[in-house]
Amino acid sequence: MSEHSTIEFLNKKTNLCITGARDEFSPYDAEDAHYIVEIKNRRAYYADKMLEAYKLFANYQQAQLKGKQFLYVVTDEKGVWVYNVSKHMESIIKTPPIPLQCPATTDFGRNTKLTKYVYTLPEGIATNLL
Repeated sequence: MSEHSTIEFLNKKTNLCITGARDEFSPYDAEDAHYIVEIKNRRAYYADKMLEAYKLFANYQQAQLKGKQFLYVVTDEKGVWVYNVSKHMESIIKTPPIPLQCPATTDFGRNTKLTKYVYTLPEGIATNLL
């Protein structure tokens, strides 16, 4: 799925009325009157989903400042997983973040790596819309 098709899918399957973020430098991908939404489209399935620590905290704070809830949506070959991070924040941060060596950019052929810290989110706290 693309970000746009994920937004369309979410609006059809739920009571959301989200649109893409207006600011191209926004830390999240979409929002409506009640939610800010970060979307991650994956080609492969992993039972535990990962959320970068900086996105977790930046978007959680943005949601608080706007009086909204923060949703993290992961699509993969087995579903469309919706995590209400605002409701599960305390349990998410009880486990320490995991350092991962990742490419600095998504461009292919780059050798530059940097350490990204991620939190793992179990499927048990998500809703699968498929």
